[in-house]
Amino acid sequence: MGVDKTQGIPRKAILVNFEDIHCIIFHMLCLAAYGCAFWLYLHPELSHTNSLGSRLAFIAASALLLGWITGVNVGVNFHNHTHRKFFRVAWLNRWITRLWTFSGGWPGFFWEYNHLMVHHPNVMASEDWTAPRYRPSGGFENIYRFCFAHWPYRYIVHLWQEFRRGSKGKYTNSEAIKELMIFLCLWSIPFLIAPKMSLGLWVLPQYIANVVIMGPGMYAQHIGCVEPSAKDPFCHSVTFVSPFFNLTMFNIGYHIEHHSDPSIHWSDLPQAHQDMKSDLINNQAHIVPFGLYHWGIRLLLEPERSALCKGEFASTQHPNYCLAQNQLANPPAIK
Repeated sequence: MGVDKTQGIPRKAILVNFEDIHCIIFHMLCLAAYGCAFWLYLHPELSHTNSLGSRLAFIAASALLLGWITGVNVGVNFHNHTHRKFFRVAWLNRWITRLWTFSGGWPGFFWEYNHLMVHHPNVMASEDWTAPRYRPSGGFENIYRFCFAHWPYRYIVHLWQEFRRGSKGKYTNSEAIKELMIFLCLWSIPFLIAPKMSLGLWVLPQYIANVVIMGPGMYAQHIGCVEPSAKDPFCHSVTFVSPFFNLTMFNIGYHIEHHSDPSIHWSDLPQAHQDMKSDLINNQAHIVPFGLYHWGIRLLLEPERSALCKGEFASTQHPNYCLAQNQLANPPAIK
């Protein structure tokens, strides 16, 4: 499904897909934003942050902006690299993995493991500890509980248990230790420059990225969903078809399509969605007309929606993806 965009690309090209240059530019701008914030902090006479109040205001505003772009940089752009490596050279892919996520508070090796080895093979099953949990009383855990518990606490506990149990392919215990050491060396660099600055312009943005941006994003993509089955193959995720959201967020809104075939390049997901549209309608997949931010904010403002289960999405379902309405608009031909 989708177009193989490796065809026609010269073998000497470093990038596998030319579209990935957008992700790389975004990553470089993200690192540049951190560097700019550090530089302004270290030069208060230029940023006019000599007083305590102005400095705290600068840190708060910078942390929010850095946290937002970091959440997108790791949760969306690195996510794309995890599924379809950007480069043709193996060692370059290894190092881009290491250099991509350290500014997000993650060893890339660990993020790749929990996404490829835990989330995708077991989406919404009991083994998928990255997704929202069911409550004993029914429905899902509260969005606030999920966001504050999943990072770093839930990930630390489960990753520790996973690697202690044994290896899975290349994800061995020894590799995990090596990658963690490389991450700590890279992650500690800002503390060597200015420890106090690092707390406000390094640690705080990373916390915001994981808890305020990626947490609600993960929750919104799978709230009310269940483990897929032959009878209900698209019940594992929510798809967001807002054109503006997908244009600015590297098509991450097409989440059912992505989970149905993770090998599809992110730039081909809109076409994959069109190819699957009739199946999505016939299987009553959850398709909403707005973007993921809109849905996440609604869940944050109305946490009682955490109890939603499949079949209770009438208020959010895109009208063009309702089975009955589609049948009325396209009646069967009379023989």
